[in-house]
Amino acid sequence: MEPSYRSGDYVLVGTARWLWRIRPGDAIVFRHPQYGVLIKRVLVEEKAERRYTVEGTHADSTTGDDLGPAAFASVIGRALRTFSRQR
Repeated sequence: MEPSYRSGDYVLVGTARWLWRIRPGDAIVFRHPQYGVLIKRVLVEEKAERRYTVEGTHADSTTGDDLGPAAFASVIGRALRTFSRQR
C-alpha cells in the first residue's frame, strides 16, 4: 500500500473487536484465502452483509475487484499507526 505503507514498515494493529469503528478510509488487516494476510484501505462498509469493499493504494496493488469483499470474520484488526524502519 505504498506510499502509506512501505515494505519493512511496522504497523500497530488494534485487534480488540469491541473497540473497532472501521469506516471508509481506514486501513484494515485481514486474511484472504488466496493471498494470505493483507492490508488494504476500506472503500465501503456493507453493514447488512458484514463485509468491507477494499482497495490498495499502490499502482501494482491487488484491487478489490480481484479480492472480492473482506468478510468481517476475516478481519484481524484496524491499522492504528505505522513505524518506518531506519534505512
